Amino acid sequence: MLMDVIHNIILIVITLALVGLVKYVVDEVREYVEANVENERVKNGINKALDIVTLAVNTTNQTFVKELKDAGSFGSQEAEEAYNATKVAVLEMLDEETKKILEQEFANTDKFLNQAIESKVWESKK
Repeated sequence: MLMDVIHNIILIVITLALVGLVKYVVDEVREYVEANVENERVKNGINKALDIVTLAVNTTNQTFVKELKDAGSFGSQEAEEAYNATKVAVLEMLDEETKKILEQEFANTDKFLNQAIESKVWESKK
């Protein structure tokens, strides 16, 4: 029992540290884009993607996560389901032009979206 509590605390600390790192990376990307990307089309595309991520995270929190947390049944499996649902929603909302911009500007679009989602989830917990 005590080991389970310690294990859960360690997982929470590690998760918070990773999410904090992801938020930092996303903030750095946004600042870099604003300072160094001169092409307005690219700036707008990246900011649009980040806005879509915010919308998807907020929607998932309102329609799925909050209900489960209120019922006391939000665990790691449900967190993974919420994350996957958010990622699907983001990909469905991104238009082709924005997807092309992300592919051109980031070596790994999937990794960029993963980090953006994690960052927004962390922000929503504050």
